[in-house]
Amino acid sequence: MNPTRVTIPNEPISLREAAPPGVRCGLIGAASMAAVAILFALFFQGDLWRPMKLAAATFLGEGAIGPGFQFGPVFLGLALHLTLSVALGVFFVWLGGYLSVGGAIAWGVIFSLSIWVIMQFGLLPVMNPWLAAAPPIPFALAHIAFGISLGIYPRFLKAAAEAPAVRRKAA
Repeated sequence: MNPTRVTIPNEPISLREAAPPGVRCGLIGAASMAAVAILFALFFQGDLWRPMKLAAATFLGEGAIGPGFQFGPVFLGLALHLTLSVALGVFFVWLGGYLSVGGAIAWGVIFSLSIWVIMQFGLLPVMNPWLAAAPPIPFALAHIAFGISLGIYPRFLKAAAEAPAVRRKAA
């Protein structure tokens, strides 16, 4: 009896192949990250819209962080968050290639915490001091949620699901 094994391609994943699962996982990651950020914002500041307004402050300045709902800052912050999440999702899938789900989740957490460190201590103090002044632990936890969501991308890879079965003789 010959065992049947599924092989995963050895060549790197193309950007064209990385785009669909990267977009899906980036959007799922954006939703999970936003959910964590909104929960912390509601609990600590009582403002559901604060995470989106803080993101918008990158371009709008301190005026974006007014009380309550403000359509412009909330829309801009949400658009910025979704755009960056999708771009990072595609980049992550392209870098990760053909990983197992467990490996991809582990690398997703490492990847997202790396993004958090770069943003928290490098980019945000210069580009958005209002977001940089937000509590860092909830921001890190939101990034971990993003990374875990990125790690599910192998489920969406077409090539891994359609890889031909290879029959090999036992040694």
